[in-house]
Amino acid sequence: MHKGKQYLVVSDYYSRYLEILLLQSTTSEYVIQRLKALFARFGIPEQIVSDNGPQFSSEAWRSFCDMYDTQHITSSPHNPQGNGHAERAVQTAKRILKQEDPVVALMCFRATPTSSTGVSPAELLMGRKMRTTLPTLPRNLRPKWPNKSSIKERDKAAKEKQAYYFNRRHGVKDLPVLRPGDSVLLKLDDEAKWKGPATVLAESATPRSYEVFSEKEGEKRRNRRHLQLLPEKNIVRKPNITRSGRVSKPAERLNL
Repeated sequence: MHKGKQYLVVSDYYSRYLEILLLQSTTSEYVIQRLKALFARFGIPEQIVSDNGPQFSSEAWRSFCDMYDTQHITSSPHNPQGNGHAERAVQTAKRILKQEDPVVALMCFRATPTSSTGVSPAELLMGRKMRTTLPTLPRNLRPKWPNKSSIKERDKAAKEKQAYYFNRRHGVKDLPVLRPGDSVLLKLDDEAKWKGPATVLAESATPRSYEVFSEKEGEKRRNRRHLQLLPEKNIVRKPNITRSGRVSKPAERLNL
């Protein structure tokens, strides 16, 4: 939201090409109409990654994704940082909307090389530089596709560098991978204590997220940083009870 108005921010993951769409309504039906206009302009994406807003969880939205054969992935609940690309795009959109002429500011963003790729979003998406208010030679506007292999390598190196400095600054350590059947505790950022236990059902399609189940809260999706693996010795196992009501204990191992 900016100055009381709602916007839909759409960013292409590969090129960083940005669209800022004014919304007259935030219903699924209206958002779908705005996206269909983008599809007509650029083509249908194979995958859409969004937050967990209600407009992205309705039956109309699911039908829309099925009709256009587009996979929909949401960021983990209570963890918007899990979709860092979208969060950065939103911050960029906010800065653009604060400018005296947001349309010109958006054009300049699309025409400016990014630090991670070395070329502009327009070049990566359209294969040519955009003509802007800055003077340039005609030959600079001729179609020329950047080398995709070198772009991907540079982008990968930039992301690894960002992750390295972020982890070092915040003392972040890699958490062990969870497997189906693991017992875990759950805690969100605004909660004081870990609660549970819960059982890991499967790894989610959302990066670094898992589907977990607890008797109190049922099935949920949580980011890995909201899950704490319980050591084997701390797992409380219920005794096996036979039909006659007797408790069945495992056989003791003899040290011979």
